[in-house]
Amino acid sequence: MKGLVKYALGMEGVALRELQEPVPQDGELKVKVLAAGICNSDVHAIHDQRSVTMPIVLGHEFVGQVVETCGDVNGFQVGDWVTALPACYSCGECWLCKQGLVTLCNERKSIGSHRDGAMANYVVVPAKYAFKIPDSAVTLEEKSVYALTEPLACMVRAAYEKVDVKPDDTVVVSGPGIMGQYAVQLFKSRGAYVIVSGLPADKDKLELALSLGADDYATSFDELQQKVYTRSPKGADITCDCVGVIPSLETCMKVIRQLGTHVQVGLFGGKVPFRLDAIFDREVNYIPSNSSSYTSWGITMDLLREKKVTMTPFASVRLPLDEWDKGLEMVLNKAAYKVLLMPDNTF
Repeated sequence: MKGLVKYALGMEGVALRELQEPVPQDGELKVKVLAAGICNSDVHAIHDQRSVTMPIVLGHEFVGQVVETCGDVNGFQVGDWVTALPACYSCGECWLCKQGLVTLCNERKSIGSHRDGAMANYVVVPAKYAFKIPDSAVTLEEKSVYALTEPLACMVRAAYEKVDVKPDDTVVVSGPGIMGQYAVQLFKSRGAYVIVSGLPADKDKLELALSLGADDYATSFDELQQKVYTRSPKGADITCDCVGVIPSLETCMKVIRQLGTHVQVGLFGGKVPFRLDAIFDREVNYIPSNSSSYTSWGITMDLLREKKVTMTPFASVRLPLDEWDKGLEMVLNKAAYKVLLMPDNTF
């Protein structure tokens, strides 16, 4: 089979290689990958801004069909269409694992960074962290969209499990990329009034956010400030940075109210110069939300089955696996919400 392997430092240390097909062990599923999404954390790994165990097949956002099982696999069968929580391998015994917070386990090993991932024809995952996709996805195109479930589950953890959202809270979502678009839908599903912040170049994305339920948007700080304080004279109850750049965080700190809640979803990818007293000044509750939990995946699948959130607009580009470098360039240039790599060129 073919797999996209990170085997050495730098871009030159990434290549498509011929590999042996993985063999499932007890409790595992062998999955034929239909689609694998390029995530910003993959970009960080490629550019050595995120630690990975080399050599490693990249990719943790995926959807595919079970082709082989081994041992007790919780009722999964060959032919099932599945996706999975990336932090598949953990100790299973610590207090974090027992709460389903496997991403935070000191022993956790994720596909795509510690175990071979999904940018390949096949991937192996434990059945206990796999999830069937809804039967309503019939065509391969509809199924491929479920490669975007993992980032949605990450945003579900932030909006449903890390933050107390009250009906009619004023929420500012900074950044209309895929995580921001998910944030809009999720905060709206909890009854909030949502304002999306972006740049003038983001006009189309901001209009999409409106169509997905956002109440308003702004393309400059002055416009955002005016709209926030007109809506809520105290300031925003919740801010959510989905970008991971300092100007976005600083903007959030300028429009949040005293004792408000800030959710940090965007990954900065390195050291950043930021005045921490901006958090101290208003006694902001600063809540980082790192990846997903087991319970957030359950919530995510329920939301998708109930059609309370959509992922379809964000599967904007599908490319064969051997055009991974073109897809990476598109991600870096923000030319697509999400690039899906299709190992069998089925698109």
